[in-house]
Amino acid sequence: MFGTLREKFHSMQEGLSASIRGLTVSEPKKIENIRNVNYNAGADILHRYQLQWNELHDLAEENAKNAQNVDSLVAVFHLKLEREWKSILCLNNTLAVIPKVNETIQNLMSQIEIIQGMFEDVEHALLELENLNEELDLQNRQVEHRFQLTLYKENKVATLNSQRAKFSSDHSEKIAKHELKQQKMMEERQKTFAEAFDEELNQYKATGSIPKINRVTEGPSLDEIVLETDTTDFDAFLKS
Repeated sequence: MFGTLREKFHSMQEGLSASIRGLTVSEPKKIENIRNVNYNAGADILHRYQLQWNELHDLAEENAKNAQNVDSLVAVFHLKLEREWKSILCLNNTLAVIPKVNETIQNLMSQIEIIQGMFEDVEHALLELENLNEELDLQNRQVEHRFQLTLYKENKVATLNSQRAKFSSDHSEKIAKHELKQQKMMEERQKTFAEAFDEELNQYKATGSIPKINRVTEGPSLDEIVLETDTTDFDAFLKS
């Protein structure tokens, strides 16, 4: 638009300049001054118009330059407007997508809530599993302790049986020794009594009477015999 205007100014300027040059350069025809007319009277007016036309020409060139600058500014503004328009279109498209984005966000929030619920369920399940593992560990420890206690009892019973058998064997051995000792004492006493009886019998046969003999007992009687076996340990063992 401004380029067309500038071309029109140039064409008008060139036409006016050519007209003025035609008026100033061409020689006026010599006309007889019949009426005593001053032909130079319009030269000042023509010169004035020529100056004004030059000013108009300069103004036209200045306006052309200004129009060119304005054209450049308009082009820049046009580019900016196109960019702004593209930005507006992009913004409009973005705004048009916002409902879908909101819907997607709502769906994601719903899925997040579902996942959160699943996480809570898994957490509760993990807590229950942990409690179950603790109970199983406790039961395993109890079984292990019971097993150890059973082994300890078996070992203790075996030890007690061994000690009991040992004490019983020692007791039986001591009783056997004591019985053997008593048997020997009885045999000795029986032998003494037999010898005294034979002596008294011979004395009776010889004298016809039985003499009184102060008997000296060589050993204690059965009522006076006290076992020397210490059964304290054995009794304590039987009570345990």
